[in-house]
Amino acid sequence: HTRFRGVTGVQTCALPICFPVTIPGLWVWIQNHQNIKNKIGVQYLVIIAVASGSLLIATSLSQIFRNPFQISSFDGPSRIFIGFFIFILLYQTRKKWLEILSIVLPISLVLLCLNLLFIDQNYISNWGGRYASYFVDPNTLGGQTAILSVLCLSLLFYKFNQPVLYQINLLIGSMSGFIVMFQSQSRGGWLAFAAMLICLSFLQYKSIKNIFQENRNRFTLFIIILITFFFGFLLFNYDQFLSRLNPIGAEISLWKDSSQNLGQTAVGARLGMWEVSFLLIQESPLFGFGEQNLRDSILSLSEKIPIYLNEPLAIMIGTGPHSDILAKLLANGLFGFVAYMATLGGPAYLFFNSLKHANHKSAQAAANLGLIYICGLFFCGLFNETLSLKYLCSFYAMIVAILLATAPSIDQATQNEPQ
Repeated sequence: HTRFRGVTGVQTCALPICFPVTIPGLWVWIQNHQNIKNKIGVQYLVIIAVASGSLLIATSLSQIFRNPFQISSFDGPSRIFIGFFIFILLYQTRKKWLEILSIVLPISLVLLCLNLLFIDQNYISNWGGRYASYFVDPNTLGGQTAILSVLCLSLLFYKFNQPVLYQINLLIGSMSGFIVMFQSQSRGGWLAFAAMLICLSFLQYKSIKNIFQENRNRFTLFIIILITFFFGFLLFNYDQFLSRLNPIGAEISLWKDSSQNLGQTAVGARLGMWEVSFLLIQESPLFGFGEQNLRDSILSLSEKIPIYLNEPLAIMIGTGPHSDILAKLLANGLFGFVAYMATLGGPAYLFFNSLKHANHKSAQAAANLGLIYICGLFFCGLFNETLSLKYLCSFYAMIVAILLATAPSIDQATQNEPQ
């Protein structure tokens, strides 16, 4: 869990954890499926199954009706699909998974931050000073550390009545994640961080208010530390912060003016790639082009692309469209888009529904974490590819399985009883 290289130790180890626990999860399902149905409810299980398998189904439909068969296209979707059996295993074991997350996540972020500050300087220099890691570019690194940083904050409020060492660990972990997020200079990550903070404030307002009333002095101290750190860090890096924000308006103007220099600016290139993507989607809106055939399909349609988009087109061929939604539309068409929304929306619906029925603090905390996590993943996916990356599919399957296994705190048969 604490590897130095990779987006974080947790996400790097997600793959070797996911596949071994799938087999016992499948066995538990075969042996106890009726008992599990009675405990959780058929609707809950169906939604998880659909959310887990939707991308796999979309990929299959795309290849059956449009694209030649490519086994590699099933890699990412299959990792999300096995999350269903991971959920079954974790639900049956009934361990304190949030306790594990509250220790592992901040430690991983601290180790990652120390690694980038003092050890893996080569990756930073390769990206012009932006923080990057072993096989993770700055945009992905910034987005994912933004997500984990806010998750640590959410866990901090959940663990506020625990010994102070738990809280210090989560506090330092959140600040470490913020440092890596900021230094990666990913504007998409910054936006996701802000959106997740708003989501956290909305979901945990009452619990934060109760914490303030019960532990006024300690809570006030922690808030002062957080505010001082965030604003002090931003003030110290004010020029760097403005250097990423000031050019946005000018770069958008380049795109509006159909400039030939779109590829020379980050925002202009991204907007150009998105415009190319929408033009290409019109050629195969239902089933897309497939992941492996995307390059050849784009080249075959290049004559239909305006000249000023040639440079964004070339970038897109090498790196993808820099948007999860557009990546799914290009790969699997409308079915891919629906599957992507189901993959995120299914668990989000269950987490939101769990907030109404949760009769245990850990279940409510898991539901809050799940909604915050999916909020961050969605915003990151608007500007970068997330669930198009295989290791992030493994991490998504694992983290959602953990939170869903913790969220249903009461049996379906007792949901209508007075709480």
